[in-house]
Amino acid sequence: MIPSTIVAAPSHPAPAGPGLAFLVGTTIILAGILLWWLLSGERARQGYRLPLVFAGTALSAVLIEPIFDNTLLYWYPPVNDLAFFRGYDRTIPYYVPLGYAWFFGGTAYLLARVFAAGTSYARVWRLFAGTVVVDWLAVSICEWCDLSAFYGRQPFHMFGSPLWFSFCDATGAFVLAAALRAFDRHLTGGRQAWLLLLPTFTYGGTLGAVTAPIALALNSGWPAALLWAAGGATMALCMVAIHAIALYAARAKP
Repeated sequence: MIPSTIVAAPSHPAPAGPGLAFLVGTTIILAGILLWWLLSGERARQGYRLPLVFAGTALSAVLIEPIFDNTLLYWYPPVNDLAFFRGYDRTIPYYVPLGYAWFFGGTAYLLARVFAAGTSYARVWRLFAGTVVVDWLAVSICEWCDLSAFYGRQPFHMFGSPLWFSFCDATGAFVLAAALRAFDRHLTGGRQAWLLLLPTFTYGGTLGAVTAPIALALNSGWPAALLWAAGGATMALCMVAIHAIALYAARAKP
């Protein structure tokens, strides 16, 4: 039997200044997108889809975040003045569901608009690459500020957050975007309330599928070579999903 080499999560308190700055920043971004929805005519065209997507994505954070934090060895300071709730041995701050809402929900909503207008296979890949970079930077800033961090023997964790994780996050947003596009003509009237649940299915299902190799490796005490292979397999699964979404988006009629 290969002995486990998993280390315990850190336990120092959350720094107050960076945490407050992150909360204010996420709130401003979220409010700005909602203001655009309210004033641009988007509400008249699409109804309440955007705020419902935001609410559903925030709900998915409550349900999903503590679970995947454990399987992927991700940590938030247990002592945090900005704590929203604690579950599955993880203290989740307020800016996490707000960040889910604007990043995953907002990105997916805008991508669905791009898919609806018509796009190309190559453009979908460019948008995916950009989303990976933005996610990597956001998660890395949290790590640099000691607001949260990955721990244990993480592969592709050379500078900032692990690259494989940003592949997974971005893929989750693109799967939600494809679902929004696919269900577009069915989401009318009261049926829009289904958007409160859709992000939990898409993001939870996507993250569960694509992180399976790395989660298994991180929690099994495997040697470094297998850890890196598992990280590569996780990114490969993400790219398979994006390949399928890019084909769908390129072939779908505007």
